[in-house]
Amino acid sequence: MPAESYSEAVAQFPETEASPLESSFGPSSQFEAVRVQEHDGTISTFMYARLHNFAAVCQRLGGSDLTHFVNDVRRIVSTAVAALGGEIAQRRPDSILCVFSHRAEDRTPNHARRALHAAVLTVHESVQLALRIAARPDCAGLPPLAMAVGVHLGVGEVTPRMNKTQGMVHAVGEAVEIARLLEMTAADLHWSVVTSGAARQGAGPRVASGRSGSLGLPDETFLEVVEIAGLVAREGSTTPASYYEALRTSLQKNQQLLRSAAHAVGVNHPANMQYGGPLLIEGYRLLRKIGEGGIASIFLAQPAAGGAAQVLKVLRIEEADAVMGLQRFMQEFALLAQIDHPNVARIHRQDFSAGNAFIAMEYFPLGDLRARMRRPLDPGIAMYYLRQIAAGLEAIHQVGVVHRDLKPDNVMLRQDGTIAIADFGVAKQVSMLMTDTGAGEVVGTPYYLSPEQALGRPVDRRCDIYSLGVLAFEMLTGGKPYHADTAQALLQLHVQAPVPQLPPAQRKWQPILERMMAKNPDERFDSATALLDALEALE
Repeated sequence: MPAESYSEAVAQFPETEASPLESSFGPSSQFEAVRVQEHDGTISTFMYARLHNFAAVCQRLGGSDLTHFVNDVRRIVSTAVAALGGEIAQRRPDSILCVFSHRAEDRTPNHARRALHAAVLTVHESVQLALRIAARPDCAGLPPLAMAVGVHLGVGEVTPRMNKTQGMVHAVGEAVEIARLLEMTAADLHWSVVTSGAARQGAGPRVASGRSGSLGLPDETFLEVVEIAGLVAREGSTTPASYYEALRTSLQKNQQLLRSAAHAVGVNHPANMQYGGPLLIEGYRLLRKIGEGGIASIFLAQPAAGGAAQVLKVLRIEEADAVMGLQRFMQEFALLAQIDHPNVARIHRQDFSAGNAFIAMEYFPLGDLRARMRRPLDPGIAMYYLRQIAAGLEAIHQVGVVHRDLKPDNVMLRQDGTIAIADFGVAKQVSMLMTDTGAGEVVGTPYYLSPEQALGRPVDRRCDIYSLGVLAFEMLTGGKPYHADTAQALLQLHVQAPVPQLPPAQRKWQPILERMMAKNPDERFDSATALLDALEALE
């Protein structure tokens, strides 16, 4: 894009347009507060752009070619910023940190829009340079140049430089660091421009969005992030449509360059993941962390496409020794994907995002059965739950899956009163040769383990029947059947102790319990269907 196009670019945003902040918030007190902070200079939009593989090209070039290249990069990272009213806070040979603040001549704040426009133009110019460099014979074989840009609207301290350097300012604060983090995220995801949700909202309708996600920060808060896919012509604009198409094409081409650059230097994991940093799941807005589940973290998330909240079970793929964990994680999805039953938790999707594997599952806002078992349940409710759990187990067993960790924490409650079995982290498919547990290894929760699990012996669906018997006893009595001071002693009780006796008021279910919790698997119900038949006959 020729230099004069930057003047044209500035003209694309007439100062008489309604502020995107005002359009988003409306003439409310929230907007008024933002506007007051604007005049205090506390809210700005920060842009950090970095040209990757700059050093590799510098090492290959020499003499005047090197000088021209360095000057070209300096022009690319500075010109659009200056044309759109940005101030430079830091400029290095391959990168720039700049600030877009409220200007006195602006009727309303528009700095987010100007910053994202500058980001798009910067990427467009960098792609032209990257293609020219790639065409040089003396640069053959080098990883391609690729621009990554992060943009964030937030509070930062912006002050003039003490040495009065023209156009230069000091910028510090959390918003600055988030802009830098978003540049890293852009490189990791191979998105050309990544912006925070706040900056995207502040930019208004003149900026085209692409993919979106939620970035988990080290302080366990979450930041909505959006990919910028291009610019949108204002109504009545005389600028040719080809102008906007060229910008979109450059953003897409730069994505390809980022991907090729990462592959060329052998980047297997995102940089921010290598340093134990943030977490990003594309297509979801993370709401909060709700727990840890063995090898995975559990988050409540809102799909970007809309709809009910979902639970994301996320495994970070950070180290080589995580391969076994990944195999178990992928196996869990493979097992659950086979099952479609109202008493089994629904699975929505499995995917990978920014160095993470994740499973999106049904969310149960009422929590698990454990919360309902602080005291004995009404026998009618207990049997209602027991029949539903048994029906879910039958569906699981019909596809050859053994849960192996049935407990109240893995039985979830729905708003309509139905329940569903969840958390198949240690589930096993009988027909599958498993590599996740060694011979004799105990897998499951000690209070609910079957005798064969306690002894480390092979298991089949009858081990789930035993665990359901333990669960039934607890629902009817409010207490666990066995107690011991150590896990090993508790396991011995599962193997040797007699089946506990129900109180007189529930004694009619004792024969059912005896068969469910029989020490010898051959003496138990052969299937969940047989259990359901026995319960029906008892009614």
